[in-house]
Amino acid sequence: MISKILLNNNPNNFYQIQQDYEKTRKSVDKKDETNSIFDIVPQIQKAEQLQNSNSASTPAIATLALLNAPEDIRDMQGACKQISSLIKGEKFVPPYDYKIAQHPFSFFHGTLLNNFVNPNTSPFPKLAKWLLKHDITLMDTKLGAWVAKIFKIKQDYVDTNIKSIIYTKSNPSYVKAKIFEGNPLGTLTARALTRTPKLGVLALGAVEGIDVLSDVANGENIFETTAKSATNLLGSITLSGYGGAIGSKMFGVTGSMLGTGIGNLANNKLNNMLFS
Repeated sequence: MISKILLNNNPNNFYQIQQDYEKTRKSVDKKDETNSIFDIVPQIQKAEQLQNSNSASTPAIATLALLNAPEDIRDMQGACKQISSLIKGEKFVPPYDYKIAQHPFSFFHGTLLNNFVNPNTSPFPKLAKWLLKHDITLMDTKLGAWVAKIFKIKQDYVDTNIKSIIYTKSNPSYVKAKIFEGNPLGTLTARALTRTPKLGVLALGAVEGIDVLSDVANGENIFETTAKSATNLLGSITLSGYGGAIGSKMFGVTGSMLGTGIGNLANNKLNNMLFS
């Protein structure tokens, strides 16, 4: 609480005192944060973010977390199965060879909206087709084409056991994973972009935009808060993308999940260093 004596002696500086107090409190909160080994798990990161968040974007974050809950649970089950097989000395058979390929991530696949965007099961098939058309990865955009051109990357495909969004029992359909050949940095970048849905980037951008508008409305400097949000967005996409790509290539489904979590954790640490 702001000192009453300080407030009485500086009645015209209440706003500045309040701003200084808030900045000091946030700085102390960040320094008091501790991490455990479980914080590298993305699902735990999401839970902690929701628990500790009181920002304007909290409802949007909660909605995205709820929609992705089924896929998050499947990822954790897959990682647990792989670890269990390793401990028991049993053979673990992944959906495809992670060492040579990367399946494209989807914004809708496996989520609560999966059947809604499946034209075969959706009550609005035309809308579903439109959404599916735009549910692509960054590797499928002009950015991906530029990366492939700059690094002279060749692409091929391999079958997987991953059911696609349009899968039905009467008409089974499976996702194809991509194989990238060429410059090591280029192929790693291509894998990272293949793990990043375009709609996911837009959703994260919208979440950051909500916080920027809220902070500016509360008196924060528009340039500082915009730079902070832009850095956080770019860092999250880049570090989680590369982290997940490296982890997936080395350790499969478990590495994919933990690599993403480590990337997110590194991004949080970086932002705290830059803007604390």
